[in-house]
Amino acid sequence: MVDLLICVVLFYTAHLFFVMSFSLHKVPFIQFTISDGDLTKLSDLSKRMIVAGDNLRQSLFIFLPVSVLSIAQGVDNLALAQIWFGLRIIYLIGHMINLYRFPIIRPLIWVPSIVVLVVMAFNITA
Repeated sequence: MVDLLICVVLFYTAHLFFVMSFSLHKVPFIQFTISDGDLTKLSDLSKRMIVAGDNLRQSLFIFLPVSVLSIAQGVDNLALAQIWFGLRIIYLIGHMINLYRFPIIRPLIWVPSIVVLVVMAFNITA
């Protein structure tokens, strides 16, 4: 479970660089580092990466404490954590290929990830 937590933190760190990486052809690197929050020149892909990153941060707020509590209490939530992580990777890929222009697709990926978090939390309390 600790290895998975490290992978999730690295995944989140990669998310931070996706926004910049996918707009370097429009915005020079130095402007990213000294920008005052002007995001008007970002590519559409970078804008989707912002949305995906925000969504990941909202889930991490629940995932990280539940995972740490699982480790501390000796609860085996590894399989569920792996499912959650897989769904988060699929969610990111969906944003990368602009899959969510079809309204029904996003909830089919996002809702199960939330259900997994709830089940993980219930496992801790049982």
